[in-house]
Amino acid sequence: MRSVSGIRLFGFRLGILVLAVYWCAIFTGTHLPTLPSGMSQVSDKSMHFTAFFILATLLCYCTNSQRVWGRAGWIILTCLGYAVIDEMTQAFVRGRTPDVRDFAADAFGSILAVALYFSVRALWQKYRDVLHRKRSAVTR
Repeated sequence: MRSVSGIRLFGFRLGILVLAVYWCAIFTGTHLPTLPSGMSQVSDKSMHFTAFFILATLLCYCTNSQRVWGRAGWIILTCLGYAVIDEMTQAFVRGRTPDVRDFAADAFGSILAVALYFSVRALWQKYRDVLHRKRSAVTR
């Protein structure tokens, strides 16, 4: 069975398409004049945190580099840069205002996502290595 990252749609990797659609959805959602009535019960900071957590996770999944620290740094800087642009452009939308606390929620969501992604990936790699060594020892 082929991994999800290898699936292509219209010549593009599925992960890249999901990332592009999601990023457009975030931009649209943060630039609506008012929140939909059903979402008013959810904290604005929670929505910012979650949106950027998912964005950073998708960026982690869609990028590839052997240099983990450089890759993690690039992803965090991309998310933070976008968060600044997102907050500044909200000044042009009626009913929206830039908020440093929204930026903090964006930053925290991005940093936590990257930290969790690379931690889980390292643990998974270690588990696979141990499993491979055990299988190799049995076949000898």
